[in-house]
Amino acid sequence: MLNITALTACGLFMLLTTLSINISRLRLRHRISYGHGSHKDLEVAIRAHGNSLEQSLLFLLLLLIAESLSGKTYANVLIGMAGGFVLIRCIHGLSMFTRWLRVRQMAHAASVLLQLGCCVVILLKVFKA
Repeated sequence: MLNITALTACGLFMLLTTLSINISRLRLRHRISYGHGSHKDLEVAIRAHGNSLEQSLLFLLLLLIAESLSGKTYANVLIGMAGGFVLIRCIHGLSMFTRWLRVRQMAHAASVLLQLGCCVVILLKVFKA
C-alpha cells in the first residue's frame, strides 16, 4: 500500500487548492482573467502556486517510486521526508506572500534536499545497498 504517498498527496492537494483559491480571489478583486495585469499581489500568488505545483509533482513522483521500491524498509524515513516536505512547502508559500527572502530561499533549498533524499532511497533500493 502506498499510504505515505497518498497522505502526502492529500496534504499537498490542500496546499495547492488554497493557493489556487487565493489566485481566483485576487482575479475577482482586480477583474483580471489572464495574466496578472501588473498587480504585484496577483503576480506573487501565481508564482507561489506555480512553484508549489512544480515542486510538489516532482516530489510526489519520487516519493511514489521510493515507497513502491522500499516497502517498509525506509517507511519512517519517508514519513519524515514527506511530512517535512508538506510543511516546508507551506512555509515557502507563506514566505512568498510576506516577502521573507531568506526564509523562501531556505525553504526552497530544503525542498530540493528532500527530493534528493527520495532519490537516495531509490538508488539504495535499486542497487540493493
